[in-house]
Amino acid sequence: MGLLVGGSGSSQLDITGGTQQAPNSVLRVIIENMMVPVTLDILYEIFHRFGKVLRIITFNKNNTFQALVQLSEARAAQLARQALDNQNVFNGCCTLRIDYSKLATLNVKYNNDKSRDYTNPNLPSGELTLEQQLSLVSANLPPGSMLPSFAFPFASATPTAFIAPQQAAALSSETLAAASSVSPFLSSLGAASGLGLGALNPTGLNTGLRFPVTLLNVTSVVLVSNLDEQKATPDALFTLFGVYGDVLRVKILFNKKDNALIQYSEPQQAQLAIQHLDKIKWNEKVIRVAASKHTTVQMPKEGQPDAGLTRDYAHSPLHRFKKPGSKNYMNIYPPSSTLHLSNIPPTITEEFLAQAFTDNGYTPKAFKFFPKDHKMALLQLDDVEQAIDALIVMHNYKLAENAHLRVSFSKSGI
Repeated sequence: MGLLVGGSGSSQLDITGGTQQAPNSVLRVIIENMMVPVTLDILYEIFHRFGKVLRIITFNKNNTFQALVQLSEARAAQLARQALDNQNVFNGCCTLRIDYSKLATLNVKYNNDKSRDYTNPNLPSGELTLEQQLSLVSANLPPGSMLPSFAFPFASATPTAFIAPQQAAALSSETLAAASSVSPFLSSLGAASGLGLGALNPTGLNTGLRFPVTLLNVTSVVLVSNLDEQKATPDALFTLFGVYGDVLRVKILFNKKDNALIQYSEPQQAQLAIQHLDKIKWNEKVIRVAASKHTTVQMPKEGQPDAGLTRDYAHSPLHRFKKPGSKNYMNIYPPSSTLHLSNIPPTITEEFLAQAFTDNGYTPKAFKFFPKDHKMALLQLDDVEQAIDALIVMHNYKLAENAHLRVSFSKSGI
């Protein structure tokens, strides 16, 4: 399967059957329900949060807008796929469907609005003809939209000039505001045709419109609600949410103690927590986890009432992902009734581990050492809720001098 670079200057690809199950540094991205444009620059903003983006190629196939995104390593691509697959770029539309491509690398010939090689900024732009630029615009408008066949009076047009009247009437103000992001395509078109584009500036439409981005403005802070006030402590939240990233700070709200703010070191870690912990049952309550409007968690000022509800964990030795390129990212799973135990010294027996859990109120249903590695084992409990509690209590349990138990959720049972 090869990359076909057309003489027109736009990179195209035949990717029929071009996906695989195994993690790969190249992702194939299909954008469904694309009511507003998703540009190459928007894709870069989304994916570069998970690792270094090397190359992007965008194209249309089977009437859908698609892209190939190459990251610097498979681990980053796996993280991006876990966090972004089935997510919406904008509110209520532009759903990402992500698979691993079979391609090992992307061959980009031109740096323009359809393809870009970030490792080689000196590539030519492959100047697009006016007709090709118009096809770019139409490809990034809602299905069924029409381009005018007359001369292009951009200086007096709003984005609805490119949309059938009945569709324009149906567009909400938020969607219309987002549609103004088609301007990167139109600006190059305007430069080629010598026509003005001032009216396409979002501020020229309506100062009250807002850009409804959900994935671009990601935050490192999550808001957790519906907690059990009696059992949810900063340390418990640190350990549970630490399964999905390095937690820097935890704040249980002083005036609303069933709510907490948790700050991660990276936005993608917050996304993983939302993906895996939202709507789980913990302490007989279904908790909710969502992105917070806050970008950081503030420590209480001196004299401010707090009652120990805010803790800073930036220098904790218990962070799981401090090591660059940590393999732990490859083993992140949702809560399950089976726990993965690791860092077990060779002198520790099954009986010792089972008794340690039993002493803390958790009776194992099944136990199995890994056949080739005695340092790891699986331990199954009655249900997911009990396993969550056991992970919080038993993670970092002292097994021997300089040996503490490491507990994670397992992807499979015993």
